[in-house]
Parts: sequence; C-alpha cells; structure tokens
Amino acid sequence: MQKNQGFSLIELMIVVVIVGILASIAVPAYTDHIIRGKIAQGVEGLSEAKVRMEQVFNSKRSYKLDDGSCPDLSGMFTDLPFTIAHDPACTATTFTLKISGKSASGMSGFWYSINESGEKKSATPSTSGSCWLMSKGASC
Repeated sequence: MQKNQGFSLIELMIVVVIVGILASIAVPAYTDHIIRGKIAQGVEGLSEAKVRMEQVFNSKRSYKLDDGSCPDLSGMFTDLPFTIAHDPACTATTFTLKISGKSASGMSGFWYSINESGEKKSATPSTSGSCWLMSKGASC
C-alpha cells in the first residue's frame, strides 16, 4: 500500500485563510505606523520653522522681513509629506504657521499649526483638537 505525499486541498485552504487573517491585521497596523512616522516628521519640521520665525524676530524685532513680507519657509519642507504656509499672513508681532498634508503622500486631511505663543492645533481625517494629534484616532 502506497501512502500519498503532499497536501490536501482543505489543508491548503486553511493555510490561505490563516495567512489572510494575519495580513488583514498586519497591513493596517503597518500603514498606521507609516502615517505616525510622517506626522512626526511634519511636527518636527513645524517646530523648526517656529524656531526660525523666532530667530527672525530676535534679529529684526518683527516677524516680517524688511520688505514687509513673511519669511519663506517652504524650502524646509521639500522632502516632507507636508506643505507649509503662514495662515494668516504674519504681522510684526504675530504669526501662525500651518502645515497641510500632501495627498500624493497619503496625508490629505492632516494639518498642524502653531503660533507665536506656542498654541498648537491639528486635525486628522477623523478628529481635530487643540493639540498635536499623533495618530488618526487620538484625542488630546
């Protein structure tokens, strides 16, 4: 009597189901991890932009440049998944910096802002708050 070598179709389907379950758990967790990394990059860049604005104020006693414009900080964010803007335009004594997620980087719906007083605000696709939210489902 000869014994069959190999796997039955049911054994193979059980393995496929187990792999599918594991993948359905791992892929969203990995995606969320990548998004949190991009958020951390953006928040770090925004903090650095605030420091640059304070350096301008310390040297000129105004957040505006000599020609009356706000400092251009867009060069700081060339490799980040965010764009930066003054929101609204800076004045001699105030500024608000806002970064917005680029949709090409999968960050649409994310934005973070900080002003001269250090007040932080943010929004993710599912929440918003008066702090810097570090993940989609976070609360302040």
